[in-house]
Amino acid sequence: MDLEILNQEIDDDEAAYRVRVVRRVHYLTISRKPTAVLDIDTLCRPYLLIPKLPPFPDGNWTKMRISQAANGETEHVLSWDPLDGIHSLWHPRQVDVLSLKRTADHKARVKEVQFDGRILLSKVAIFEWWIPRLQRETEFYERISKDHCLGSGSVAPTFLGHIMEQERCVGFLLEKIDGRHPLLDDHPACEAALRKLHCIGWVHGDVNICNFLVHQSTGHVKLIDFEYAEPFEETKAQLELQKLKDEFSQMTER
Repeated sequence: MDLEILNQEIDDDEAAYRVRVVRRVHYLTISRKPTAVLDIDTLCRPYLLIPKLPPFPDGNWTKMRISQAANGETEHVLSWDPLDGIHSLWHPRQVDVLSLKRTADHKARVKEVQFDGRILLSKVAIFEWWIPRLQRETEFYERISKDHCLGSGSVAPTFLGHIMEQERCVGFLLEKIDGRHPLLDDHPACEAALRKLHCIGWVHGDVNICNFLVHQSTGHVKLIDFEYAEPFEETKAQLELQKLKDEFSQMTER
């Protein structure tokens, strides 16, 4: 069976998996309560898990749940219920998620990928509960694009297209910034970038050092991760300027 575990999240109640089967992506949940179907070592290791999975039928089903039935037997149930997706499809480019060749990992949801001869960043809602955050971030990029706030002087990376998983949108492509996280001397440049974001009508919503990138050659600062971005409010803007100051103050104490 041509099957690959793309992502997994495991807690005390269940194990969730994003699975590629040939050229389709499906979602698998394995119950751990009230009775565990498989031991934790198997659940955590795809090479142990895959041989124990039932056959995955062809078709456009979306989810499979494996649990223990009342008679003690293991059962699996398929669902064809549609999954939530990002609905702000404003960019002309739409790219199949399985066509992207991964070259490096940053986070579970953020990868370096090869597309059209370039190395870009992909950001994907690997499970359905991540969709609202990426919906908000997609809307942010749409708004600043309409306001002509993109390009080399932008405070954000360039949005390069929507990532599709079958019929739904699950993420987006961004330019890869040749940058580093700020050092202590970068405080003025980071504050200027944050103020520029405020001037174009937005607050970031999650100000921390990791969400600023300083370009290696130019020193230009861009912000990333706009999952919590909101329209500008003076009080919130002042709070995040203070938060940024506190972040740099903590750097001096390390």
